[in-house]
Amino acid sequence: SFSAGGPGKGMYSRLYRQVLNRYFWAESAEAFTSFHSESGLLGISGSCLPNKAQDLLGVLSDHLIQLSQFDVTDEELERARNMLKCNVLTQLESRLVLFEDMGRQLLTFGHRDDNAVMCAKIDAVTKDDLRELVQRALEKPPTVAAVGDDVSTVPSYNDMLQWFQPYMKTTA
Repeated sequence: SFSAGGPGKGMYSRLYRQVLNRYFWAESAEAFTSFHSESGLLGISGSCLPNKAQDLLGVLSDHLIQLSQFDVTDEELERARNMLKCNVLTQLESRLVLFEDMGRQLLTFGHRDDNAVMCAKIDAVTKDDLRELVQRALEKPPTVAAVGDDVSTVPSYNDMLQWFQPYMKTTA
């Protein structure tokens, strides 16, 4: 909930309100993305004490599944858009980040969008876009990583895979 962006950053996000505020044992929960020319990565990461690993995986998995089934609210979408634009524009004030962004965009897309175009693309994202993105992500088996001194309470991959099975495409 606290970061280099200052106290309170993200306090109105769904993960903050529905995970960090609801479960005292959840130490962190945040969504992340990474884009590439032909693929991308979408996920949720979190941390907790070892004895709550199964609970945390269940809660975070439920949130991904909910995003695939139900639209975010207008307020959540507007906050997310504003937060993303603010974070990206603030990060681009650093020359190092700016040059990394320029290189990444040139290598990925063959050109670099200016800030106005980037903000317009963020504003163009709809509730349907978000739901459909998560639905597509859940069509394939998820990737899970657990790190720590004691991962004995992390559910087996096969057990966790059963949580997502109803949303995955079957291959014949």
